[in-house]
Amino acid sequence: MNYSELQTEIAAYLHRGDLSAKIPTFIGLAEAFLFRELNVKELQTTATLTTTGEYASLPADFGSLVKIEGTDAGTTYTLDYQSKPLTYPSEVTPGKFAFENGQIRVFGAGTGTTLTLYYVPKIEALSGTNATNWVLDNAQDLYLFACCLEGAKYIRAGDLVQSLTTMVSDKLEALKRYIERKGQPTNSSLQIKVRRG
Repeated sequence: MNYSELQTEIAAYLHRGDLSAKIPTFIGLAEAFLFRELNVKELQTTATLTTTGEYASLPADFGSLVKIEGTDAGTTYTLDYQSKPLTYPSEVTPGKFAFENGQIRVFGAGTGTTLTLYYVPKIEALSGTNATNWVLDNAQDLYLFACCLEGAKYIRAGDLVQSLTTMVSDKLEALKRYIERKGQPTNSSLQIKVRRG
């Protein structure tokens, strides 16, 4: 299913042919909800950041943080989050960071400090130029029901809102479990050994 097909399916599910102009809004509202709820770890990527003073700009697609690493004298280290250290000596390797005004602040860093940011990017919304995304590819049913829920709210179909709310909740929890399973190894080196006595 792609963006165009999703719009067709929403109209068919709601049994309404007069909502074409509103369906993109239903999709946008559903995405706002779904994307806040999901953290798709398999999309993890990296970016190299360079500080200006103590600050580095976040990538435009930044969604959530995995970790930040720095390198000093060939040694890689992980920075720790701290909202605001009380003191930090400027002569030591920067080791603490915080988020401030849409940027990362690395306490004690100087201009030109290079960092590696590991993060999960925001899921790209569907549009005429972006026909699909990870959620639509992996959970078409959830996408459809979440969009139809927004449509049912719009047309004030109370019984449909109630049933779709339950369906969306169930499908969302199932997708979250799927994401967790995909992030776990299927084989383990742990084995149960028979004790011979």
